[in-house]
Amino acid sequence: MRWLFLVHQVRTPNSRERVRVWRLTKKAGALLYRNSVYVLPYGKERLEDFQWLCQQIRDSLGEASVFISESTDERESQALLGLFKKARESDFNRLIDTAEKLSSRIRGAGEEERLPDDTLKSLAKEVAELEQSFQETEKIDFFGHPLKKRAKSAVDGARAELDSAVPSAAAGARLSPGARRSYRGKTWATRKQIHIDRLCSAWLIRKFIDPKAKFIFARESNIPAHAIPFDVFGAEFSHHGEDCTFETLLRSFRIKEKALDSLAQIVHDIDMKDGKFNRPEAAGLDAVVRSLSDSIRDDHEVLRLGSVILDALYIRFAAKRAVK
Repeated sequence: MRWLFLVHQVRTPNSRERVRVWRLTKKAGALLYRNSVYVLPYGKERLEDFQWLCQQIRDSLGEASVFISESTDERESQALLGLFKKARESDFNRLIDTAEKLSSRIRGAGEEERLPDDTLKSLAKEVAELEQSFQETEKIDFFGHPLKKRAKSAVDGARAELDSAVPSAAAGARLSPGARRSYRGKTWATRKQIHIDRLCSAWLIRKFIDPKAKFIFARESNIPAHAIPFDVFGAEFSHHGEDCTFETLLRSFRIKEKALDSLAQIVHDIDMKDGKFNRPEAAGLDAVVRSLSDSIRDDHEVLRLGSVILDALYIRFAAKRAVK
């Protein structure tokens, strides 16, 4: 197995510079192997991360070099693998503990008749930060730790608890024809690093609601006020009751089409994870969309490529209805 080693020495007396180097190695997923030696499993992107960090250290008058090593000692390789396994185990256990405690707090707060807006916003910020932490940890889980699935479930559970605590008396109400027309030519916004519900909802918006829609993908805390939010905590077009955002949009804009109903069932099964419709296509679409969102950083490009897949699925379901 091939490994990357960063050997460095930060000469500056500035402690902030030392902390910055430490934070950059942590963000890249590198682990301290020996004194002033960091290690990563070999990969082109990870090599670039180390080379960039190496340049940063040199620019601050430090010394740094990157080495690529082919391990011929099985015991040494296992020791290195053990370091990464232990680090990710700690990270995922911390996420699980935080998510479960947060879910419990949300449930406890939800026992009140209606949560104050400031409490809801505070809880929403914590959930968003938790999701961000999971995504960052997932990126540096180079060897697929078995705890990742449990951590993802715990984080999703916190999001579900939060969604269920949102007042939904008027949520997802059906819009009149006049009101529906007012949503055309708008800017829509949702959380970045889109996956199934956000991707499919954006596709639905552009194809059936607002053909000239523009999209902004941002952190939940940075959703611009001028944009129409969707799949965002507390938004009109989001999860409500047992519905995912895609289903809420269909109901709100009175879009009645069997082909879209089939697609909505698949999106629901993937996003809600409750097996309500038990669609056989769910696992496949989930894998394809997850591969897109994991490998492409530009959400607009994910939407473009994902739309090709969704167009094909829509045509397929519509054709099946026509044959019947």
